[in-house]
Amino acid sequence: MTEMNDRNNRNQRNRMIIIGAGVAGLSATLELARNGVTSILVSDMPSERAQSVMAEGGINASGNVGNVKTDSPELHAEETMKAGRYLADYNAVSQMTATAPEIIKALFSAGMAFTLNEDGKPDVRAFGGQSVKRTFFAGTNTGKQLMYVLIDQVRRYEAEGLVERYTGWMFLKLLHDCNQVYGCVLEHPITRERKVLYGKILIASGGLNGMFGNATGSVRNTGAVTANLFASGVKFANGEFIQYHPTTVTLHGKNMLISEAVRGEGGRLYVLEHAKPVYFMEEKYPELGNLMPRDVIAREEWLQIEQGKQVYLDMSHLDKEVYEKRLKGVVEDCIHFLDLDPRKEPIPVTPGIHYFMGGIWVDANHRTSMRNLYAAGECACQYHGANRLGGNSLLGALYGGSISAKSAMEDNECNDGQANLADDANVPNIHSVKDSFKDKEQIAGSYMENWKHLQNIMKTGLGIIRSEKTIQSALSELNNLSEKIGQEYDPTATEAENQALVDCCLLGKAMMLCALERKESRGAHNRSDYPLESEEYQKQTIAEWIDGKISIHFQKAGE
Repeated sequence: MTEMNDRNNRNQRNRMIIIGAGVAGLSATLELARNGVTSILVSDMPSERAQSVMAEGGINASGNVGNVKTDSPELHAEETMKAGRYLADYNAVSQMTATAPEIIKALFSAGMAFTLNEDGKPDVRAFGGQSVKRTFFAGTNTGKQLMYVLIDQVRRYEAEGLVERYTGWMFLKLLHDCNQVYGCVLEHPITRERKVLYGKILIASGGLNGMFGNATGSVRNTGAVTANLFASGVKFANGEFIQYHPTTVTLHGKNMLISEAVRGEGGRLYVLEHAKPVYFMEEKYPELGNLMPRDVIAREEWLQIEQGKQVYLDMSHLDKEVYEKRLKGVVEDCIHFLDLDPRKEPIPVTPGIHYFMGGIWVDANHRTSMRNLYAAGECACQYHGANRLGGNSLLGALYGGSISAKSAMEDNECNDGQANLADDANVPNIHSVKDSFKDKEQIAGSYMENWKHLQNIMKTGLGIIRSEKTIQSALSELNNLSEKIGQEYDPTATEAENQALVDCCLLGKAMMLCALERKESRGAHNRSDYPLESEEYQKQTIAEWIDGKISIHFQKAGE
């Protein structure tokens, strides 16, 4: 019996626990399963409802794929670095771009429904910040089509017993001993049941949309997992770099994305002056015009909006074939959700939070600062530097998920620290979450009120243009909110939600301090009091929670 328990414990330590079932999580799961490694796939929603499904634009890849003959992985890497203002790790970026053509070929072979050219090969479109067409796409539903393929492939391994799904569960707490991770605690939001899982942990939980609200992505991506890791001592990087997509429309509770594909197909941005259109991007940036990197366009739009002007996106001049084959989804969304036909009238747009370049610090192989803990996808800080190149998000998630799984397989088996795997009650710290709230004032409904307050503070402090004054003001307000939350507990919310509010306030402070310490303007970080880019700050911003204090320092990518 003892020998059997030892074997079971060893098997548990060698399996992977993947938090998040979008593109990065599924990519990691497939890499593990193909190598015979079992994994548990944890997500609060089914994969069909992951944010990855919402991705519209496409997947970048260079080389002799389709009709792309003037491109190369080296040019793709250089333009990725340029868009990110040279903050990313070039070695990691170049490895990703070198692998990209094979990723496209593998997806096409697996049945991905790419839009095809006249030769029956996957077609490409132009995207911002790129000198050649290298973005492979499936109409305006690339994420949806990609997820169909990945879900189908993972399902086969589920049938073989290599993949087990925990759908409907929320991440509550990381289990670690000093600088080593050995498991996590989950909570079910309906039954309030808690479950302890042992093994290496791979985080693929997406971005921080929920901390800001009115983002283009899913507000189900609250940032709670990343925040709990930061509160547990895991390094966080580049928190100040938040991508505002230039073409969004504000709806109730979130922003609707108008894909960059519209501008890639010839859509034009303009404002009205004396009742006549002024194509401000084309006038100021004649070479790339409406296909400048997103941070540049968002900043130029902000300057127009500050003058009281409305920015419009015009696609009424495009050919009928473009509407029907390449932008069909955009046309349908505008008609259904905006009561506007973009074939006949312009779309009023505004910059909206779209992507978080910052996240959990990882090395080129997606190892975090804690042993046995890995991260991939938008939750991880890799590849994008100060501004993400359009079309690199899905690529980074696919490639990063695979690399993180390979790293986990290379590393030694997980040590269970002091935990007795036969008895969950003996696991240290898992009851401290509930106990930490027992002496607080119970205020029903305070969770949502405080969460909305947090969102407003984050949007104010980390807007498109910042300054020491605006950041300090937001930071002061956030300190007050954090103190208030520290005295309250909402019994109508789950323990995971109450804990997430505490952790996200802490992470929010770290992001504010990252923005405060970076005394320059670079990529998506624009300071009105430091408008120029400085070579001194061509480094990653690293935030750590050490001995009850947030520490900020800078280091070169790859170090």
